[in-house]
Amino acid sequence: MKVVLVFIFSFSLSIFASSLTQLTPNEILETTKRIDDFFSLPLKSEAMNVQGTKTDPKTGFPLNVHTELVDELKSKESPLLFQAQIKATQKYQSWYCRTVLKKISPHFPCDEKRSWGDFQRDDRVSDLTDSWVKEVTYSPDEIPVKGESDRPLWSDDYWAMQHGLTSYRYSEANWFEDYRTAIDSYLQPQAWIALENLSLEKVNSEIVKWSPAEKYDLSIQDLEFSLTNEQKKEGEWYQNEEGEVEGWMGLCHGWAPASIMVPRPSKPVEWVGPKGTSVIWYPNDIKAMITLAWANGDWESNFVGRRCEQKKVKTFPNGRINSQDCFDNNPATFHLALGNMIGKEKASFVMDKAYDYQVWNQPIVGYEFEYFNPLKPEKKSKEWSEVAVKYDQKFKRKDRFQNPLTRGKFREGAERMRNLRTEPQDAHIEKVVGVIATVVYLVETVPPDFGPRPSRDNYGRDIYLYDLEIAKDGEQWMISGGEWYQNNHPDFLFVPRKESIAKAYWDYLAEDPQLVGPQASKRSGYPLCKLLKGLVESSAQESVTYDCSVR
Repeated sequence: MKVVLVFIFSFSLSIFASSLTQLTPNEILETTKRIDDFFSLPLKSEAMNVQGTKTDPKTGFPLNVHTELVDELKSKESPLLFQAQIKATQKYQSWYCRTVLKKISPHFPCDEKRSWGDFQRDDRVSDLTDSWVKEVTYSPDEIPVKGESDRPLWSDDYWAMQHGLTSYRYSEANWFEDYRTAIDSYLQPQAWIALENLSLEKVNSEIVKWSPAEKYDLSIQDLEFSLTNEQKKEGEWYQNEEGEVEGWMGLCHGWAPASIMVPRPSKPVEWVGPKGTSVIWYPNDIKAMITLAWANGDWESNFVGRRCEQKKVKTFPNGRINSQDCFDNNPATFHLALGNMIGKEKASFVMDKAYDYQVWNQPIVGYEFEYFNPLKPEKKSKEWSEVAVKYDQKFKRKDRFQNPLTRGKFREGAERMRNLRTEPQDAHIEKVVGVIATVVYLVETVPPDFGPRPSRDNYGRDIYLYDLEIAKDGEQWMISGGEWYQNNHPDFLFVPRKESIAKAYWDYLAEDPQLVGPQASKRSGYPLCKLLKGLVESSAQESVTYDCSVR
């Protein structure tokens, strides 16, 4: 194995980090209007269904990700509701639970005899921060108003199942009309056999354009192309009556945690293939294998949030979702997760972006908070105490969340609040403050750029609106809960534990990838850690260690 050196202009996040959360004039105007509409009297339930425009923080222009999926919604009567209902179908739940939730939360019930609602995971930020944050900060006075991750954080394709996952030859940049056309665009091992009479130079020039899965098979000398064919066949389990596979199904649940935990591939790597061939792994090929390993391998994770099982999401007359499962994580959890994980520790975590399936599991890059007065929203400040209001009758008369009373259910951080079982659920709340949370996250590259240079990183920016309920524990102010001002907000949150690495049963069986690799490919769709280690360490810009040792 040897490294092919290519001079690459490395892009540094710090070049534009200061402007990642800087809003454009249009974003400011839109956010102001959303807040005004939310508080306008008489209160309108539809104000909670307004979705802010996603923005590319590098250009300031609206972000349009996966337009091919958006086109599928144009014929729908209510796109927002349709997107929500997609996640409640049995097909989606079965696939998502088995391929995603079981990975990030092994005890999640996928048995059809059990309701998803049977699984109640505590909505506690400490469940997310464990192993990352030594001591969780709950005080709004100690939460940084701005934070940025220093983790690797790189973009990758989500490797759509309808195109054969990592068997997709992205070098050709074809967008196939249906699943069957995609997987029949080439066949293995027939394509390899067709090269037998060509010169070694010609063979090398052909296989460099092959898919990541094909390059893996060649690298472990598997001429049955076990991984390639396994990746192609996965879509057969999820075809509808027309033989189509839904466009959102892919590997973003592998890419998102991998980008937090694995060093960025930056340089091509050369591997010796069958009959002396040269298998050139470009950075985006390596990213694909990392993504697949973290999608199908085992690793320890932290997880908060709940899943919605309703086919039609119901709301109260005030517009708020009426199911706690569908309400997802409390805004206090989200706020504290941003402040502790990214603001204090410069780490990251993954958010599932709920209704909107343009983007799904997204690793968070950074955030910025601005607080506002809920009674006079035009009053804003970076200091929460300057604009917070008392939780009194004056506030309650204008509060959307009093009838029915949904405030006060979340209590984390103040010990004395856990003993208030005989008092009203909101008795501990002393102040309320509005929050404009600007969140920047990574977006997929579809398809990746082909060649020795790694694809650029793509970013998205969303603005979330909510308020925080503030209580007092002794002399210290504590964030104890809150209410979302929009129904389209982050769903569950997760992150690998700090020392986690993607491993599988197969990694413990043999030292030689040629012996166990084909079986790992056929039965688990899993690329061995030992080969991945060589690729990751050779492709990184700096000296790194990717630990595959048994623990």
